[in-house]
Order: sequence, then structure tokens, then C-alpha cells
Amino acid sequence: MKGILCFGDSITFGRGEKPNFGWVGRLKRDFEKLSNWHVVYNLGIPGDTSSNLLNRFENEIKTRVKYLREGDQFVIVVGIGTNDTPGDSPKNSNISIKKFKKHITKLITISKKYSSNVLFLGLSPVDENLTLPWEGFYYTNGKQKKFEEVIKTCCLDKKALFLPLFDTMIKKNYQELLKDGLHPNSKGYDFMFNIIKTFLEKNKLI
Repeated sequence: MKGILCFGDSITFGRGEKPNFGWVGRLKRDFEKLSNWHVVYNLGIPGDTSSNLLNRFENEIKTRVKYLREGDQFVIVVGIGTNDTPGDSPKNSNISIKKFKKHITKLITISKKYSSNVLFLGLSPVDENLTLPWEGFYYTNGKQKKFEEVIKTCCLDKKALFLPLFDTMIKKNYQELLKDGLHPNSKGYDFMFNIIKTFLEKNKLI
């Protein structure tokens, strides 16, 4: 089997378009057409923080990653952090940078127990015209970028692959890629899918 496990929050899940297809759904459609042994798992849960993901992470991996045949390969992709960044004001966050770094480091360490093919995604920008606040919490691009830098640093330290998204998306008319200021729309998920697929191919993970 060649499997891709995609972990994360509502952006991994695909919220922002109906049906909830997202970049993972696009990857699943593209990857699974190769054979019956190519599988993509969408393990995104809306609202998940890095702490929530840690609570379920290893059990979810153990359930799916089974090396039964020569040539079996599993890729673990993690996109988490957006729900860690907001707070009750533009300056505050739900979690400290120190704790977030600890969580990301643990997620990388667990991932590497089950696969040498580990990719962490950066965070996408938000439209601050709509996210100050968004459902009572304050999301800012400054915090999105700051938390993405933590993910990047952890990946460098632990030798995991890292794909930045913030700068790539913000250089575009990124507001046009968002449904509600926070979640991508169909155009945004198309954009994310193309970036992620290209990176996976370039690094020979698919």
C-alpha cells in the first residue's frame, strides 16, 4: 500500500466549500486513481488545535500505518496551528509560542516513529477585514506568520520537511482565495492542492 495520512483542522477537513472537499479531497482524487493500493486519509477535524491533535495523533497513525508488503510506503502530512493563533484580542493567542513549539516537536517525533516521509505545512493568511474578530476570536496575519515560523524552526531542528504557505499565498490576491476570511474557497483549495502536490512530487513522496 502507498498511503498518505493528512492531519489537521478544518482547512485539512475542507471547510469553506460544499461539499467539504478541500485540498485533501483533490489529492485523494488524484492519487487514488493510480491503483487500488493508493490511499489518502483525511484526518482533519474542524476546531483542532495542536494540543487536540496530539491527543489523537499516535492512535490514528497506528490504526492506518501497517507495513505488510515490500514496497509499502506511508507519507504523513500535518497542517495544524491556525486554531492555536487566535485569542480574545489581536495581540493574544490561545497558546504560548513555547507550548506550541513543544507540541509541534512532539508531533514530528511521533511521526518519525512510523514514517521517514513527514511533511508539515505552513499556515495560510487570513483576511483581517473579516477576522477581527471571527466568531469571537481575533485572527491576524502577524500571528499566522509567527506561528508558521515556529513550525519551520521545529522542522529544521528535527529534520522534517516543511512547506511554507503564508508568503506564497499572501503574494497573490489571497482574499480572493478565502471563503469567510479564514477558510479557503474552491479557488483557494485548488491553489493549495497544486502547491502541495508539486512539493510531494518534487521530494519523491508520491
